[in-house]
Amino acid sequence: MKKNSHDIDSELIKKAKQGNHGAFNILMSKYYPRVYATIFSFIKSKEDSEDLSQQTFIKVWQQLDSFRGDSAFFTWVYRIAINLAKNFVTSSGFKKQKINTSIEDTEIDISSFNDIESAVIHNESLEEINGYIDTLPESLKTAFVLREVEGKSYEDIAKITQTPIGTVRSRIFRARESIVEFIKKEIITNE
Repeated sequence: MKKNSHDIDSELIKKAKQGNHGAFNILMSKYYPRVYATIFSFIKSKEDSEDLSQQTFIKVWQQLDSFRGDSAFFTWVYRIAINLAKNFVTSSGFKKQKINTSIEDTEIDISSFNDIESAVIHNESLEEINGYIDTLPESLKTAFVLREVEGKSYEDIAKITQTPIGTVRSRIFRARESIVEFIKKEIITNE
């Protein structure tokens, strides 16, 4: 009988809890890319996202005995990653660093545009929208990013944020509504 991913994770977690570094390394290899992508969607910095991803797995290793299996392992890891990212975003070092971020850090595919001017306008609009998303209250931003960037289900977001599903839906709706208003007011009327 073929074992599913949950069964394999359970065995690896059990071995890791007994101190097996190899089992933990397999878990880390499996989930590191998803953790990194999640953190990067918040931080927008490769170096800081790598650091926070590593910190996430250090914390996972240190707290592995506290994992009871009430939720999926990745949901638990994800929660740790999100909390570290939130703490980092609220730190004064991140705010200073964000001010110093240059245009070179943004990626854009110019070949998809007819001319350089439209590429610049598109890039500026995306930066404005992303900047606005960063100003949303943390609860709205987290729910929105998990849904729209990460593609998580409402149920997963409820587990990750430890909030009722109705609250998750409300936060995503309010975030979307706020972003659409911002686009109408600041971007469309200014063109």
